[in-house]
Amino acid sequence: MQPFPTTSREILALIGDRATFNRGKRYANQGRVQLTSPPEGDHTTNGRLRWECSVLGSKEYRVILEDHQGNLERLSCSCPAFGRMGVCKHIAAALLYLLEHGFLEPDVDPTGQRRIGHRSSAVLENTPAPEDEAGMAVGPKPRDDHTTSASKPRATRANQTREEEFQKNRTAVTGLIQRLEDLLELEHQPSGTSTGPVPAPGRQVTSHLSIEYILVHEGHVNLELKAGVDRTFVVKNIRDFIRDVQIGTSHPLTPRFSYQPELHDIGSEDLAAMRVLSQVMAEESFYRSVNGYYSYERKLGDRRIALPPAAANALLDELRGRQIFMTLDNAAPARIFVAKDPLPSAGLEFRLLPGDKTTEEGIRLDLAPLARAEYLAAYRWLVVDGTLYRLSEQEDNLVSSFMQALRSETRPGGFFRSYERPQPYLSIPRDLVGTALSLTVPALETIGKIRVQPSLSKRIAKFPLRTEVLVDEGPDALSLDVSFHYENAVFRPVTGSTPKPSNEEADRSVSPSMDKIYIRDMDREMQVISILNESPVTVKPGPGGQAKLSVPKEDETLYRFFHETVPALTALDHVSLYLSDGASAYVTDVQPQPEIRFDLDPSGGWLTVRFDVHGVDPAEVEQIRQALLRGMRYVHLESGAFLSLEDESFRRARSVLQTVLGEARSSSRKGRDTQEFRVPLYKTALLVDADDTRGVARYSAAVRTLVESISDPEALEIAPPAGLRTALRPYQLTGFRWMKTLAQYSLGGILADEMGLGKTVQTIAFLLSERETAPTDRPSLLVVPASLMYNWEAEFRRFAPSLRVTVVDGPPESRNQKLQNMHDWDIVVTSYPLLRQDIAQYADIPFEHLILDEAQTVKNHTTQIFRAVQQIQAPKRFALTGTPIENALDDLWSIIHTLMPGLFPPLQRFKDLTPEQARRRVRPFILRRTKEDVLRDLPERTEMIYWVELDDKQKAAYLAFLNDTQLQAQQLMQDGGLTENRIAILALITRLRQVCADPALVVPEYAGNSAKLEALLELLRDYRAAGRRALVFSQFTQMLKRIRACLFEEGIEAFYLDGRTPPKDRLAMADAFNAGERGVFLISLRAGGTGLNLTGADTVILYDLWWNPAVDAQAIGRAHRIGQKNPVLVLRLIAKGTIEEQMYALQMKKQALFDRVIESEQDPSAFRLTEEDVRALLSLTEADAEAVR
Repeated sequence: MQPFPTTSREILALIGDRATFNRGKRYANQGRVQLTSPPEGDHTTNGRLRWECSVLGSKEYRVILEDHQGNLERLSCSCPAFGRMGVCKHIAAALLYLLEHGFLEPDVDPTGQRRIGHRSSAVLENTPAPEDEAGMAVGPKPRDDHTTSASKPRATRANQTREEEFQKNRTAVTGLIQRLEDLLELEHQPSGTSTGPVPAPGRQVTSHLSIEYILVHEGHVNLELKAGVDRTFVVKNIRDFIRDVQIGTSHPLTPRFSYQPELHDIGSEDLAAMRVLSQVMAEESFYRSVNGYYSYERKLGDRRIALPPAAANALLDELRGRQIFMTLDNAAPARIFVAKDPLPSAGLEFRLLPGDKTTEEGIRLDLAPLARAEYLAAYRWLVVDGTLYRLSEQEDNLVSSFMQALRSETRPGGFFRSYERPQPYLSIPRDLVGTALSLTVPALETIGKIRVQPSLSKRIAKFPLRTEVLVDEGPDALSLDVSFHYENAVFRPVTGSTPKPSNEEADRSVSPSMDKIYIRDMDREMQVISILNESPVTVKPGPGGQAKLSVPKEDETLYRFFHETVPALTALDHVSLYLSDGASAYVTDVQPQPEIRFDLDPSGGWLTVRFDVHGVDPAEVEQIRQALLRGMRYVHLESGAFLSLEDESFRRARSVLQTVLGEARSSSRKGRDTQEFRVPLYKTALLVDADDTRGVARYSAAVRTLVESISDPEALEIAPPAGLRTALRPYQLTGFRWMKTLAQYSLGGILADEMGLGKTVQTIAFLLSERETAPTDRPSLLVVPASLMYNWEAEFRRFAPSLRVTVVDGPPESRNQKLQNMHDWDIVVTSYPLLRQDIAQYADIPFEHLILDEAQTVKNHTTQIFRAVQQIQAPKRFALTGTPIENALDDLWSIIHTLMPGLFPPLQRFKDLTPEQARRRVRPFILRRTKEDVLRDLPERTEMIYWVELDDKQKAAYLAFLNDTQLQAQQLMQDGGLTENRIAILALITRLRQVCADPALVVPEYAGNSAKLEALLELLRDYRAAGRRALVFSQFTQMLKRIRACLFEEGIEAFYLDGRTPPKDRLAMADAFNAGERGVFLISLRAGGTGLNLTGADTVILYDLWWNPAVDAQAIGRAHRIGQKNPVLVLRLIAKGTIEEQMYALQMKKQALFDRVIESEQDPSAFRLTEEDVRALLSLTEADAEAVR
């Protein structure tokens, strides 16, 4: 047996881990241990001592320590760590507390045996903290201070106050760290790990504790427990027992017997059952906290606990294959077996017997197995011959139906006692035999077996169903005859509010002579009936109550019948459908096929489109085209047949016509066939992504060449201009060729490469090539931001000095003079504001090219700049921008409209397009490459979201700030909107985001946990153990400093960089980190998101979100860049259910919009916050606005 530890060294040996010992030591020093039960017993009588302590961690944990004649009799703690390891920091804290307060002084009794003595707490009040042999103090040293505060000088008292505040803050921070460590232990607990009892060191489990479960039904199911070893005893307080088993502490069952975890083993099934019951207790606690009481708890007392159906079934899941007890209506408990297998394994046997010929009884259905069973409807339980079965939903529906038939009423809680009925069978009247057996026999066969008396089996017939549907034409309607055939017997639907299968003897479900009883396939009959019920078929009474079915002769009704109802019926393998000659006229013999032919117009710049439909009169083709453009479902041809426009070929034709032609009727040329149309050449955008043209489109060789050229510019053999003073990279050469190809056909496009890939040099190469291959006296116009005019001029001189370039700026007189001499220049550069001012002159000048740099400037179609650009005469137009979409698809519409008016429909109709439809139209005319596209040797990058759940205290703080933020933001929106109050609103949102990061950033005295900080520390511990090296980004420098302090407490060294870090130090730290020094680099997002090479990291953690994901991308790029050799893991920490989740959704919404249309990344300016965004982030609605008013 292990001696009870009496020194720090012995306590350390018991704990076995210095880190755990040191944490326990901090707990003891911080006063987080309280002795809740004084020592019991003394050495002179039974030599036994017992202490119970409360230790405050992330929760309050209970520690029990027992000493027997100087030996460690027992130790336990209610924390999860003790359940896994048998020791924990809470036990260390309790032992050190006892040592500090003199309870563990070793003594020697008269026999020479070591024992532990008592020491009065009064003696300890002024006793210095003891030191053990290793010199480790286990408590704070007392101050040697005899000066009263009143006699101290004022400065000294002020210093003392500051010191006390500092110590108070230190205590709060260290307490926070310890609580976070406790929660991390909970997070690290492996799934499925038992939190059951763990024997104390030096003791061995000697016996197994048996637990018996007694289900008591009294309108609902309650549970009682019995437990014991050789015999079982009633558990008098079931909730205390469940709780004690869970935390691993002893529980008295009788005055002479207690469950003791160090002596008694509990099986895994019982431990799982205790976890289920713990959840029931948690629900009790919830309702108690909401209502102030829990009604069932008062009624049941301590011995019982109520089991709702979900909990009861969860409990049975853990007890399958076990024997339990059940009490019904205060009867004695009966042993029952919890079945492992479903109900069919019970072997229920039902019987079909001949009826009493002297009565109207046709058949007797013996349901004795169900009549003897106990059925608990609310729980879906059926007890059959001492075995409890959990019913599936289908089984429960069937059992319930039969039980209702055996007994019409139920007892409270849905509990049937069907054996109270004198005869456990159903008497089926003669006129219902066929229908009843057709429904009951298949149902009973799913839950058991059916035995038919031999004399009766000869009369029962089962044949496959064959359904016939006859359609004939009448003067005002089509008539339908529907019949169900079984061998030679025929049944027809009867009338009602809707058609339904027959249930009368007249329909020969039972033959008139009672020779045969047909078991009909009611399920398949109902398939037909359901189709008819959903069809345009009308139902009227017919002879003998049979249903008379008809279809009125109306276009919409006839079309629905022949193109919806008929295909649905013929899809059933048991249905045969016959049309009379008159009815078949409504169906085409051969399905006509549409065809659309494309060719280049000889005059250039136009595409000719011809539409035809093979298999119909040419005179009706225009009617079909109009119907397709109008979105109609069918055309009623002159022949009387209905042509469906909903099949795949016409669906594709409709898509092509609506996209390419639109309202192109007016563009057809006079004197030509009205089925041929001329549209602008840029409509070939549809042909590049040809999914919707497959099978209906035919292209001339010239069109195919055009499509291939703009689809694959890399394959083109176009040499760079001879006068270019630089070598183009391969991807730049592709961009140059793409621009040349589009210009060849007088088309335009958007060069949307990521910033830094050389849009400028590609454009200069294109313009120089145009001048070298096709000289013209018309200049090219570049419209650029005012700050870039002279940059462009310098780049032209650098790369294409042969071009004559002028910048049109200065006073109006100077600009006007240059505009009068346009033919003297190859390139004219001006700014957007100046273009707007001088548009009267520019509009009269014919240009060869129009180039719009930073083209997002024209994204707003309501501005004067947009209207000015529209007036420029230039057949070849290109836009340069890294962000063709900044906030919405409207941005892209505006840019494209300045380049190729008509590619997109008018703005109001354009808004109805999906992003996918917009992408398909614009794809040939946008070229977008990113660094990742052109630098393909980078290793893989994996991005993940790490969701963090706030604890109750932090959640309460967050909700309080959210409410305040909503009120203030709503008032600001009312007073001037986002435009006037942007800074104030962003400040409110930033404060709310700081609460997510750590409430202490906003409320310094906050003493609760930070869920994100805790999650981060856990991740960094794991990564450190795995050898990973991490960059941690946050926009809040105070947060980074808190992280650094916590890492220091953990013994983890980290580099730190923010806006105040000198440039030389930045470079030195980056070099040291890349060389392998330290494993963590803490970086301010705005200060270190650019300009750093940190390829020594393989993990990037974004602690908080920035508005624009491009800023995050720049931070990620510190590690995932040229020179990185390892795969990079990127984690975004997001507090679930907070504004961070809303921010991420906003990012993804705009990112997805960009990706789905442009298929690439975005520029940092792409996501300016809108008023709509603010309302979404803060959940502000019109109702909120009204409340503020």
